[in-house]
Amino acid sequence: MRLRLPPVYAITGDAAGTADAADLARRLFSVGVRCLQLRDKSAPDRELLTAADTIGAAARERGALFFVNDRVDVARLSGAGVHLGEEDLPAGAARAVLGPDAPIGVSTHDLAAARRAFADDEIDYVAFGPVFESSTKTIRRALGLDALASVAAGKTKPLVAIGGIAPAHLDAVWDAGADSAAMIGGLLAGGRVEENARHALDRARRRRRPGRIYLVGFMASGKTAVGKRLAERLGLPFVDLDTEIERASGKTIRALFEESGEAAFREREAEFLAGTSSLPAAVVATGGGCFVQEGNRRTIARLGLSVLLDAPLSTVRARLSGKTDRPLFKSEEQLAGLFAERAPFYRMASVHVNLSGAETVEETADRVLVALEDLEEFPA
Repeated sequence: MRLRLPPVYAITGDAAGTADAADLARRLFSVGVRCLQLRDKSAPDRELLTAADTIGAAARERGALFFVNDRVDVARLSGAGVHLGEEDLPAGAARAVLGPDAPIGVSTHDLAAARRAFADDEIDYVAFGPVFESSTKTIRRALGLDALASVAAGKTKPLVAIGGIAPAHLDAVWDAGADSAAMIGGLLAGGRVEENARHALDRARRRRRPGRIYLVGFMASGKTAVGKRLAERLGLPFVDLDTEIERASGKTIRALFEESGEAAFREREAEFLAGTSSLPAAVVATGGGCFVQEGNRRTIARLGLSVLLDAPLSTVRARLSGKTDRPLFKSEEQLAGLFAERAPFYRMASVHVNLSGAETVEETADRVLVALEDLEEFPA
């Protein structure tokens, strides 16, 4: 298969209008959607091209696939792929206009048409539907999951299920053999675009979850709060090493440092880190100094994937203002020195997530999940 489609395929829908389509695309891209189709059959050409140019630029910045519905000319001018319906140009003619690299998808509505599309070398993916009753395609009856499964049994290219797909349908659609689920109303419902998109994306991620994710980074970078949210979204256990050490010892981290010294604490920390091997999959928040230790870096590399939450010093300083529970935070000068000292070790992490501009835990979780997908840690 030449083209790899992500499991969620967003369509802006005529109801969005070109004036809102670019903003809708931006919102969807920001939470991790990586495939989007601009569809507006009534927009004037100039408005449609303007929207396509804007969305295309955003898609390229995010590494997302972008398609224009029907309009091969607009797709060519905006550097997009095209999605063709039954009455649009044949795929071969579209290819002559778009060139060899632009992705082309087609809609099909029965098994015979799908088979023809799979056999056409100019087509990169095949859409089939409507699988369910659709509010945007009312002229066709729902074909159902059995018909989708029949098409999937003979697929030689990515298969997109389309038509009336709501979040509750996603697992059934993927189980039937679709590689991607096209969604319009299911993403726009209630105006909760980001929430709906996250829900759809997370359903796919839970089906392809990685093993152990170890969050590393400086103190106050958000490892605990973000780790809890990541674990919730992926349906995984969450472990905070500092919390587990405190629970087992009955003492705070600061007290352990003061009573036994940092060297003794690091030995205990290494033991607890190694103990996470008992969990086949988990999100683990490590202490700020954990990844600095070479032995811990080797343990994490053996057990899972290290993910750096790369918070700027200004953010860390603001979060630590007034805090008294951090044993290695003694002064502003000492903080800056420790930050610089540990930075080279943090850069050894497998995945770096820049937190500049991330204002909420949810936004940071989005960035981590997208970074994991970019490294294909959620294999197809």
